[in-house]
Amino acid sequence: MRTRGMKLAAAAALAAAAVTIPATAAPAAATTAPAATTAAAASVKLSCSGNGGKGSAAWNWKSKNEIRSVTLRGKDTKADGRHPAVRIVWTDKRGHTSATPWRHVRNGETHWSTSSIYDRDGIKYLEIGVRKYRGNSVDRDICEAGRPNPRG
Repeated sequence: MRTRGMKLAAAAALAAAAVTIPATAAPAAATTAPAATTAAAASVKLSCSGNGGKGSAAWNWKSKNEIRSVTLRGKDTKADGRHPAVRIVWTDKRGHTSATPWRHVRNGETHWSTSSIYDRDGIKYLEIGVRKYRGNSVDRDICEAGRPNPRG
């Protein structure tokens, strides 16, 4: 047992030494990959676009029930007499969906921010949606993009 324990400790020390890369080494991704993976699980940036509109959202997963630092953007990409609208939709663990109101883009590009979105039944999946309007009537859906909650 003592020999096995020493071999494991030596292997762990070698593994730790193999991950440590001097700051002058070229592949910076080798040292930042674990941090980037952890950050990617907590922070999300999504976008989707289609015929005449683009939407994007960014947020941080706080817990299985809450997202924070929510920013939603919409952009009109086609001068066609129509305008896009964007919103965030989430599905809770029971399968129910909830959504923010549609945010209409009237002047080329617009963004909205909110401190948090909370659902007591949990946020299992969150997505953004973009659709085109002609006046106050829906013309067509453009796109959707989403992500599951890594904290759930």
